[in-house]
Amino acid sequence: MLLPARFMNRLLRFKLRRRTLPPLAAANLDALDHLDITRPAASYTYTVVDLETTGLDTRKSSVVSIGAFKVIDGRIHLGRMFDQLVNPGHTVVSEAIKVHGLVPSMLVSAPSGPEALDRFLTFLGSDIMVAHPAWFDIAFLNRLMLARYGFRLQNIVIDSRLLCERLLLPHILPLPRKPGLQENRITNPARSFPTANLETISQHLGIRIYRRHSATGDALATAMILQRCLMKLKQNGQEQLGDLIRVGTLGLMNTK
Repeated sequence: MLLPARFMNRLLRFKLRRRTLPPLAAANLDALDHLDITRPAASYTYTVVDLETTGLDTRKSSVVSIGAFKVIDGRIHLGRMFDQLVNPGHTVVSEAIKVHGLVPSMLVSAPSGPEALDRFLTFLGSDIMVAHPAWFDIAFLNRLMLARYGFRLQNIVIDSRLLCERLLLPHILPLPRKPGLQENRITNPARSFPTANLETISQHLGIRIYRRHSATGDALATAMILQRCLMKLKQNGQEQLGDLIRVGTLGLMNTK
């Protein structure tokens, strides 16, 4: 995953070689340069992010809140938190307000999407980014990046949902059929996970989500999940960054 990402990154740099880019955009082009797949994954810095939005349509909905935490050397740094409301520039429907609780009066004086993006890029730097599920959050961030700078985020993105599905969730175990039981397959409910959403995973791991569906609350829970996944990789003898990228990515990093 890192090799093709770097190849696409080099192509993008070649295309942009004659453009004078703003400092934040130019810095983001270098986000892959420091990564070494043979180093321990836990030795890197991760920005664990969650977004709240006006809806679930990644093409039309807008961001209303960005929350993120740093995980450094496997530890969550609570003092390095990013918590930013965002003015979506349009009405927030009641269905979305019921989920995240952000009413228009709370957003009217917040920065616009492009300004909030710049603040987030400053916080993100060249870190590896983590989200749950990553495809959703990266779609919104890439829309902002494309509109403002003409290319997508260049940071490697780890999907903690993929990590959980591949590392932490037990397999559904069929039990032997006994007389009087139903004809269908019998499973242990405690080991059945119909979805790997944040709430289900957190409950399974004994993680309490502080303010569910707030960007910072969900980001903190995701950071704790990342810690468990890093420990599990180490237990499996797969502690290198290359192992994490192989298990936790699914073609998420794209360029234009």
